[in-house]
Amino acid sequence: MTFREIVSVTFLPIGLLRSFAKGAGRLVLQGKEGQSIEVVCKEIGLPIGLVSLFLVNGKPKSKDYLLQPHDEVKLIALVGGG
Repeated sequence: MTFREIVSVTFLPIGLLRSFAKGAGRLVLQGKEGQSIEVVCKEIGLPIGLVSLFLVNGKPKSKDYLLQPHDEVKLIALVGGG
C-alpha cells in the first residue's frame, strides 16, 4: 500500500489581516504550490494592497513568488499613522 503525502503551504496573516482570514492566525492550504502569493491571496480574500511585506520561510519575497511545498508565508500588514 502506498501513502501519498499531503502537500500544503501555510499562510500566517499578521495584524489587521487576520480579520480578513476570519480571525485565523494560521491558514493551511492544500494544492497551492506553483501559484503566486498574489493569486492565493485573492482566492482566499486577503487584500494584497494591505500587505507591506511577504516573508516566505523567513525571507522577504515579492507577491509574484511561486509557492513551493511546505512554504510558510507571513503576511505583514501596512502600518500607518499620522
